[in-house]
Amino acid sequence: MNFRILISAILLTSIFVLYGQNNKKNYFKVGPKLGLDLNADINNLPSGEEIIGQLEGNNQVGLFMQFGKRFYIQPELMYSVQNFTNEQGIRDNNKYLRIPLHAGIKFLDIGLFSLHVSGGALYTHKLESDAGGFSTGNINYQLGAGIDIFDFITTDIRYTISKGIPVLDQLSDFSNQGGIVNVTVGLKL
Repeated sequence: MNFRILISAILLTSIFVLYGQNNKKNYFKVGPKLGLDLNADINNLPSGEEIIGQLEGNNQVGLFMQFGKRFYIQPELMYSVQNFTNEQGIRDNNKYLRIPLHAGIKFLDIGLFSLHVSGGALYTHKLESDAGGFSTGNINYQLGAGIDIFDFITTDIRYTISKGIPVLDQLSDFSNQGGIVNVTVGLKL
């Protein structure tokens, strides 16, 4: 499958959801989003220095679109940098293009804030000359929850579920060793 086909499918799906809403008024928001990945090892919580190291080493910035008010589709396009120290002690970084596509539902909408849950696919493409084209092996899944404040600021906390590893094993690993949790903040314009 070609990368352009993937982007076209995301846009086409988003358009259908936009016009398929039951609301009399169509709801569409777009805006910037930034975030980071954190290691959520609940048995070995990081110190202040380790948290700062994670903040400096893992960041992402991009755009998101949201189609639909209560039930929604949210495609995103994120540029991500992950710094790491290799086995020789040399600090290096990897750059990625991440494309999450989530479906979600908002509930407890009281005007001041609303809560939402979402889930969907996450395509990750390494941005290097030898990285190759689209591969279904680069697709994982995410589950998450968040808060929208004044329908202007949106926050998400998402956990990535790796493809090819049984979900029960991943949940067991999460409770024992933690996992990678994605935290983002965006502005709905």
